[in-house]
Amino acid sequence: METLDDRRTRLSHELQEAYDTWLQISESRAAQGSIAVPLDVSGCPESAQSEWFGYLAAKQRLILAYAERRAADLR
Repeated sequence: METLDDRRTRLSHELQEAYDTWLQISESRAAQGSIAVPLDVSGCPESAQSEWFGYLAAKQRLILAYAERRAADLR
């Protein structure tokens, strides 16, 4: 079974990978010369939305893992 520390470490790596993926997609699309690309409220082009939402989901999982650890520490 995965410990809370191991889980946070794994989720931290997942968050970094998701951010790196989003950044690479965004930068490659910008390098392709897409000057007038429609942006959403996150400030990223629609073509990178799935990567952005993947990053946000990874971030939420990590936050929940830290909250779970905090709750365990308070017991």
